[in-house]
Amino acid sequence: MGADGKTPRRRAAVSHSVIEALTGTGTGTGSASAPAFKAADLSKRSLFIGFSGGLDSSVLTHALLQVMRPLGGRLMAVHVNHRLQPAAMQFERHCREMARLWKVALTVKRPAQIQGQASQLGLEASARLRRYAAFEQVMGLKAASRRAEEPGLAKPPALPYDPDSSNWPVLVLAHHANDQVETALLQWMRGAGLEGLSAMPVLSQREGYILWRPLLSLTRSTLEDYARSCKLPFIEDPSNALLDQDRNRLRQQVFPVLRAMRPGAVAAMTRSLQHLQQARLLLEQLDQDDLAGCIEPQGLSLTALLRLPAARQTRTFRAWLVGHQKVPGAAMPPARRLEEFLRQLRTARAGRRPLLAVTAPSTGGGPSFRVRLRAGFLTVEWV
Repeated sequence: MGADGKTPRRRAAVSHSVIEALTGTGTGTGSASAPAFKAADLSKRSLFIGFSGGLDSSVLTHALLQVMRPLGGRLMAVHVNHRLQPAAMQFERHCREMARLWKVALTVKRPAQIQGQASQLGLEASARLRRYAAFEQVMGLKAASRRAEEPGLAKPPALPYDPDSSNWPVLVLAHHANDQVETALLQWMRGAGLEGLSAMPVLSQREGYILWRPLLSLTRSTLEDYARSCKLPFIEDPSNALLDQDRNRLRQQVFPVLRAMRPGAVAAMTRSLQHLQQARLLLEQLDQDDLAGCIEPQGLSLTALLRLPAARQTRTFRAWLVGHQKVPGAAMPPARRLEEFLRQLRTARAGRRPLLAVTAPSTGGGPSFRVRLRAGFLTVEWV
């Protein structure tokens, strides 16, 4: 008992900024648009950690164990073995050994490759889709995450803590500040808008679960410091040294130049991304206000939509489409296609009905939905 007669709360055995990021006690945790979970929240959740055996996920798994065990929380590590390289079974054996050593439950999934998917989406994107599907299967969810966070697909907005989802499982991934900046740079190179440039939110909501990336405010060097201080064994993925992938070229050729030009560049760029996330959240709130004035029982009122300023027309139209998704992350056309469709609607002659057909890469090329104009209202048809 403490001096006040209450039982003191047990703290994690390790004191480090990584631990602070997990418990929401540090000054640099979370982001402008999504706070970290608090310790009391973690004790009520079932957490599933993506565990590859590399530095990032090893630090995350070890640190979460320090936080969760005193709280009595439920925790499971999930290793997805894509069997895409000779060392894949070595990685799996390492994860099994670490799970045994750390006394944490581990599930290993070996998803089968989907015929033609890698050639259509690229090997990395295809593996990411199957990895999310494996995570959802382990969490006991019905739907496979076939369309999560792929180029050209919609990202669900960052969400604060939602009491209505208090019983949902949490998928915890070890993306850190370097990953965040890499993602933003790659999106910038693709000509992405605010949704792409703001990169990854700390918290986002999926179909039946919460995706949590608690380390986004921490640089890789911070994770390396934690691993050294705790003497954590981890494996190095040899594919990270290959320069045929844009992300690896950024890590090995661009980031050293940025650090040489300005020490602390990654942390500073991460703060800029947090500002972008805050701007995105504010704009999404405006989108919902505009959308409320355009919605009728028959569909989206074209007359009301076209009364808005041009830039807000596109955002409101996109927000309406996102609200019609069957699952978060369904196919979403880029802004230029939405703008062109709206231009066609504004200039269409009497009797003409412009059509927007959206094809989802993961459906094998078939259109996933169509937007039609009927009697002055836009409607969505899923195919």
